[in-house]
Amino acid sequence: MPQSQPASVNVRRILVAIVPAVLAMVAVLATFLSVQGRLPDRMAVHFGGGGSTDGLSGQGTFLAAALGVPLGDGVLFGALTRWMRTDPAMQRVLAVIGGGVAVLTGWLFVAVLLVNTDMDDASSVVMPGTQAVLAIAAAALYAAVGWLICGKAEVAETVSGPSAGAERLTLGDTETAGWTRVAGSRVLPVTGILVMAAGVVVGFTTGWVPALPLLITGAPMALLTGARVTADRRGITVTPSLAPWPRLNVPLERIAEAGHRTVSPVRDFGGWGYRARPGASGIVLRSGDAISARLTTGSEFVVTVDDAATAAALLNTLADRERRTAAGG
Repeated sequence: MPQSQPASVNVRRILVAIVPAVLAMVAVLATFLSVQGRLPDRMAVHFGGGGSTDGLSGQGTFLAAALGVPLGDGVLFGALTRWMRTDPAMQRVLAVIGGGVAVLTGWLFVAVLLVNTDMDDASSVVMPGTQAVLAIAAAALYAAVGWLICGKAEVAETVSGPSAGAERLTLGDTETAGWTRVAGSRVLPVTGILVMAAGVVVGFTTGWVPALPLLITGAPMALLTGARVTADRRGITVTPSLAPWPRLNVPLERIAEAGHRTVSPVRDFGGWGYRARPGASGIVLRSGDAISARLTTGSEFVVTVDDAATAAALLNTLADRERRTAAGG
């Protein structure tokens, strides 16, 4: 089974993800309290081309968003970083992304407060373009420092493939067969919707440039409601339920043997979706039964799907036939 990072490494990476969110909230609140009496009742909170104001909001609404976005960022990425402890490489990436996004949004929220200070007419407020440049630079700098603080990913223990006595289906030399099922996910769509919602809030309150990372990250997760898994003469094929692409295929010639086992997304692979770590990869949409294919490279490929035993038995039969045909040719 996969091994988690040492506790000290997990704590350090979680702190990299959440500390900037806490500091962003402190900075926003401290700035707001220090200039509150000098702010217009309706503030400029959204800026169009050239930095000119194209959206206004009350002080209370702005403060709720300016504190809520970093809080949501810290909770989301802190939790994801903790859950990814069995995938050290992805855990490190998530921690850095979470911290960087908090730095970016926190900087911009503070900038909004400062440009509104001592302005009688909020519609005349202009946001200097340098603020966006500085915010991105600060986020990039923190990402670089955070990457070093997280430390290198440790090599996880390789998961062994199926046993040597895997089942076969009985098929004649001229018979053909195929197997297909749809595997669903509840976690990915919900997570994707939450991430996209955070992106929309950032877009309306701060701007669409800093919102893009959240929207780009959330959209694929929101659409990944399920996948069609097929086992036939082409090997294992996984296709999204709502689109014909991207399609993932593991051909028969790469499958040494197939079996099935129970998979826990968090414990075994550190999360949901397409997962890859040393010695194993696959499509993990939910916990439970999964096809487990031991590849000719020695690594394991898994797909979580019902009735995985039947699919594995068929793959073993077809792979045996493929090897006999190749040897005879």
